[in-house]
Amino acid sequence: MAAEVVMSGMDPIMRAIVTISVLIFFAKIFASAFSSLRLPSVIGELLAGIVLGPYALGSGIEIFGEPLVVLNEYVDVFAEIGAIMILFSIGLEMGLASLKRTGVWAVLVATGGALLPFIAGYQLYLYLGAPHSTALMIGAVMVATSLAISVRILDDFHALKTDEGSLLVNSAVIDDVLGVVILAVISSIVAKGGVMDIYSTLTMTATFFLIWILMIIVGAYILPRVIEQATMLRTEGAVEAAAIGSAFIMAAIAGALGLSPVVGSYAAGMAVAESRAHPRIKDFIRHINQIFSPVFFTVLGAKMNIMVFSGEVLIGTLILTAIAIITKFAGCFLAALVKLRDLMKSVRLGVGMIPRGEIGLIIAAIGLKRGVLPETIYMESIGMVIITSLIAPIILSKLYEAIPTEAEAVLE
Repeated sequence: MAAEVVMSGMDPIMRAIVTISVLIFFAKIFASAFSSLRLPSVIGELLAGIVLGPYALGSGIEIFGEPLVVLNEYVDVFAEIGAIMILFSIGLEMGLASLKRTGVWAVLVATGGALLPFIAGYQLYLYLGAPHSTALMIGAVMVATSLAISVRILDDFHALKTDEGSLLVNSAVIDDVLGVVILAVISSIVAKGGVMDIYSTLTMTATFFLIWILMIIVGAYILPRVIEQATMLRTEGAVEAAAIGSAFIMAAIAGALGLSPVVGSYAAGMAVAESRAHPRIKDFIRHINQIFSPVFFTVLGAKMNIMVFSGEVLIGTLILTAIAIITKFAGCFLAALVKLRDLMKSVRLGVGMIPRGEIGLIIAAIGLKRGVLPETIYMESIGMVIITSLIAPIILSKLYEAIPTEAEAVLE
């Protein structure tokens, strides 16, 4: 009894540590199960959060009189660090070289695939009576393609070097950039009350885009040199520490400039990718993200209040998903068809751009945290991300299995 009295007042930091430990452990189990089914492991991590969250089993299982999983400000801090590290690693994957290789056609495909979903999501929720800021946030959630999911399928079928594979990857890179810029603009609009005229919005978009590009240019000039200097130190882990430090410093600078911190960490990743120590840093961050990535996605799932789930939420999720699939496919397919001049190649590219992923989830999390997305709409947006991430890989796999492609020639 005495122990229960003492532990019932468990320090919030210790509660956060217990929560994170439980979420990471089960995230790995669920992720492994989904990977064995050749499905995105991130969906397993989300599901682990939902199942173990305070709105499900997390509240039913108690330890010393307290729920097994408790979401407090310290858990949120770990999740925020996770978001920063995820975007930093994506920046490392992309690098400035990827942006240099992307041509006009990749920009056109990405723009078509970003504008149609954004406008459709925005107009849908305005029509349904949602506030302006909520509609903007939903539009942003629908923009960014999950590059990791599509690349995994292309790699499985040795199609990364095909015409549509190359264009898809480059378009997804630009798509991610657009998603990050839109996130920065909308975050500022929301902070200023959620209502701005078209001129101010366009001006802010151009300003933030220029700031972000400037951050990348300055970062590309300074950060690789900092990393090179760190390699001269004999202290173990100096290079890795310098890389992580750059991510958090750039995140802080972005926050101070009115951008989302994840925008800064993404720019830092792209800049650090130009360093000669890139392979070493990339491998280290991959291991770090074995912890922080599951934390972010499980916390994201744990915040889904399944108690508010209803037939209306289900219908909203399905409608939003249908619009997300149709608009993303149409926007990318039409632009790709002009370039590739091949119906089936363009279809594959359009399908490959459908899955939403990490950036969309991060935007949804920011919307929920700032009170812009109500719990029901948050659930609808997360549901859309999950469904598109499940459906698109299945369809794309069937397209490559059923129809001979030049991927076979690449193998030969």
